[in-house]
Amino acid sequence: KIKIKFKYFLDYMRNQTDDNPLYLFETEMDDNVHVNSLTEDFQVPDIFPDDYLNLMNHDSRPPHRWWCIGPKRSGTTVHTDPLGTSAWNAVTHGRKHWVLFEPETSKKVAKGKLVKEKSEDDEAVMYFDFLLPRIKKRHPEVRVYQGLQNPGDIIFVPGRWWHGVLNTEDCVAVTQNYCGLDNFEVVWKSIRRDREKVAHLWLRNMRKFAPQLHRHALEMNAHDKFRMRHERRKGERLQDASSSSSDSTDSSSDEATDVRDAPGIASVTSPEILLLGAVGGGCKRQRRQPGLVQDKGKENEMPSKRVRPGDTELPHLQKAEC
Repeated sequence: KIKIKFKYFLDYMRNQTDDNPLYLFETEMDDNVHVNSLTEDFQVPDIFPDDYLNLMNHDSRPPHRWWCIGPKRSGTTVHTDPLGTSAWNAVTHGRKHWVLFEPETSKKVAKGKLVKEKSEDDEAVMYFDFLLPRIKKRHPEVRVYQGLQNPGDIIFVPGRWWHGVLNTEDCVAVTQNYCGLDNFEVVWKSIRRDREKVAHLWLRNMRKFAPQLHRHALEMNAHDKFRMRHERRKGERLQDASSSSSDSTDSSSDEATDVRDAPGIASVTSPEILLLGAVGGGCKRQRRQPGLVQDKGKENEMPSKRVRPGDTELPHLQKAEC
């Protein structure tokens, strides 16, 4: 990880000929006064109204939104997003080539470890040009979702789905991970196991500001016989927790003014709205499927047809407004 002035990065983008170019992820969108002003240039798409992680104060919440600026041929390796969160990604300039695999796909298959030669790496260009065609040939039973994302398109990436991206042109995008009605159970189970202190702060503020969500989290804990860190003996740790489970530090107490006006929490802080049913009953909002988003005038078109067994184009839904 390196830091560089933006003017130098632009010069690099114009002149680079790298096979695996540098890819800029601006992580200080909320902390850097110069970068923060750019958040006024976009709005979270209205099809993603919820973000329950905003019940935490700013210092407690893990990083969750980024500006992504990359030259042609830059991209990411195939991965899953942290803590079970889902994500949306909106392109303002350029074009991206996406690939997604369902959560049930094994890590070795999705990342191409079974088809990669010893002399090869898994950088984005190598993966999309060579490894991905081999994966399709060797594993025809595996569903592979692919699509091109153009300016104004939004792609939705469900939690736990494997995904990777190649910038086929110089590209600018904004992306954000979230927890909402559709994925709260997955995210809560992940955070309570892997980020115990964050889970404690989150649960505390659920009790203060979103009592229904707090009750649902406690019901899940009881159903799974899961004990939070304050419920266990001193020194007792979870057997399957990640190494980062206790790495984070407690912040100062979350005051009401920290979260009362935070975006994305209205649906769980309004006392007249009942959101969640019994444990295991699932959420009442229909689960979103991975897909691109395009013109509202074309929203009634049929989704793109499947190209071949195991090779699925991403359906188009609605246009982004950035």
